[in-house]
Amino acid sequence: MIGEPDKICGTITNILFVTRNLYALLHEERRTVLIGLSALSFSYRCGLVGRGTNRVVSKPFSIDDIITLAVRAGLQSVEFPLEMLPDLGIERLHALRARIAACHLIAVVDSDVADVATLERHIPAAAALGARVLRVTISSVLEGWRSRLITDWGRYLDEVSARLRAVRSLAEKHDVILAIENHQDATADDLLQIIAAVGGQHIGVTFDAVNAFIVAEEPLACLERVSPYVRNIHISDYTVYPSDQGWRLVRCSLGEGDMNLRRLFAAIDQYAPSAPCQIELVNHSARHIRLYADDWWVGYPSRDVRDLLPVLREFARSSRSVGDDWRTPWERGAAEDMNCFYEDQQFASSITYLRTIGMLPRV
Repeated sequence: MIGEPDKICGTITNILFVTRNLYALLHEERRTVLIGLSALSFSYRCGLVGRGTNRVVSKPFSIDDIITLAVRAGLQSVEFPLEMLPDLGIERLHALRARIAACHLIAVVDSDVADVATLERHIPAAAALGARVLRVTISSVLEGWRSRLITDWGRYLDEVSARLRAVRSLAEKHDVILAIENHQDATADDLLQIIAAVGGQHIGVTFDAVNAFIVAEEPLACLERVSPYVRNIHISDYTVYPSDQGWRLVRCSLGEGDMNLRRLFAAIDQYAPSAPCQIELVNHSARHIRLYADDWWVGYPSRDVRDLLPVLREFARSSRSVGDDWRTPWERGAAEDMNCFYEDQQFASSITYLRTIGMLPRV
């Protein structure tokens, strides 16, 4: 299903319209939360997956396309990387701010790994867009495997804290909160350490429940600990595939995987009810959590095995076996139309699920 982005948006909208009205007849609305769309749910369509290769999408989505999808799905916020914009010129930023405001959306924008020079550009850009929250990460570590990239994790956290401290006054001047994400690398202890080191009211957390699992933390316990600082939340689901070294987590539509989303929403309602929750169905590459590998644990402090039991129990519930095909269409080398359909279907199904359980209002 390849074509102009507006036609594609229209196709997705038709799917959403039919499914949401069907479920509106079958289910009573229970409650609503502030739910939005992260552009990374369409990381392939946005040209981020495969960038710089001959597999990149031929006609990438723009920020306007993401806003259109959010509005047509009845969402309330939108999150996107600043790198998706052609430039950060003030006229472009103000025009985009006006579009977002006209659509009655809350804007959250993304930076990358905390870097002083980058944040000196991104903090004013976030303010110009009317975004109170700028999501940042602390490293390029993936799958919780710190030792592959960083030899002294404690020292590295001190360096990151120093970078964020260097831009604290700029964040205060523009009234922008730097929301550091537990991005497959940071535990609750790490986040709290950085927040204490930076200080002030303009440092917070972007919480991702799946990423908590990836660093072997029980998500709800992690959320409770960092809840005073949570300013943004990523919502995703996953399917678990066991491996000889641990488990692989593979993206899927909300409600179709192994994450207990009802419990997660209840915890959000209790601990961070005002934080926008962005649908983020991001990874086209499975995340391999190698908890059985000795070197995976390098860089982590010693832990009581009883702290790990909730994570191990969660993963052990999987009915899949070692050797089952866990690959996404991207990992199987699928063509553009299949990768596009994969994202389209998962987003439409996720909206349907959220309406079904009362997290989005009926039409």
